[in-house]
Amino acid sequence: MKGSSDERYFIPILAVFDMVVTIYCGIFLIIQCFYTVTFTNNALCKTAQFFAGFTTFIPILLLLIIAVQRYLKVCMPNKPAMSLRVKRFALILTIVVSLVCAFPLPFVYGSIPFHSVTYGITGTNCGKLKDGQQIARAVYAIVIGFLAVAMVTTLIVLYSKIGCVVVRQFKLNKLNSDREEVRKSEKKIDNKEVSDIGQNGGIPTPVTSDADSNISNTSLVKNHQITLTGSKRRQKSNRRITHKLTIMFFVITLVFVLSYLPKVVLLIIEGLYDDFWEKVSNKERPGAFFIYEMFIINNIVNPFIYAFMDIKFRKKATVFLSRVLHCRF
Repeated sequence: MKGSSDERYFIPILAVFDMVVTIYCGIFLIIQCFYTVTFTNNALCKTAQFFAGFTTFIPILLLLIIAVQRYLKVCMPNKPAMSLRVKRFALILTIVVSLVCAFPLPFVYGSIPFHSVTYGITGTNCGKLKDGQQIARAVYAIVIGFLAVAMVTTLIVLYSKIGCVVVRQFKLNKLNSDREEVRKSEKKIDNKEVSDIGQNGGIPTPVTSDADSNISNTSLVKNHQITLTGSKRRQKSNRRITHKLTIMFFVITLVFVLSYLPKVVLLIIEGLYDDFWEKVSNKERPGAFFIYEMFIINNIVNPFIYAFMDIKFRKKATVFLSRVLHCRF
């Protein structure tokens, strides 16, 4: 989206990483389903878990940066917006932090023996290691859990403040619109009364020696009013775009929280009970797997939210895909 305003800077970046997560994690999850008890390649498991974590952390951190950008844009409109340099630095910082968060995953995950006493199943799957480095795993789980709670809390606080400002501005715009309608109605009534007086033989206004001056002043006033009207329209249009994109990012963040919260709960349960997966029944296992991997719904749904709520993004994406695929939509 070259040439777009700073409003949409992070949208194509977030869309790209959503696509990467959807494709990569989708393929990895399908492989895990096919090799639930026969995943014997330890190196592949560790590498796959690292990249799954890395590609997943980036969109999450991008949502936090977007929330901060929305807060500055809506709640602090008089202060300078994020510069291009700050945005690029934030993007680089997001990648670095994601690498740091994903780095311990190869030490936490690996091919582990699986044995179910209840169903008599023995095999190997790709999951959390149970032997060795228990303190390191516990510290990592605590840090990630703390970061998750802190991030969700920050998102809730930021979007709550943004929501209050947006609602207040909507009410103010409605009040101003009502006043404008009343003013226009009164003006129409006055013009009608003047027209009726002229048609009923009213006394015409004599032309004075200052007629040319009055005409000139009237013309200047009209031009000034037109300029003010155009400026107000631009401000109103910019404010409307800001509010629309803010609502879009709020919906994306809400979907993110709803998609990741069940997995966080399941991770806590998994950490408390080492033999959790061994004790899960065949009827409960599909539901548990669905909850464990439902975070990918966030990345799948996001492009549809962009397309539905951002017409400009939809048009740009259509042109891009048309050029890439050499076809017309």
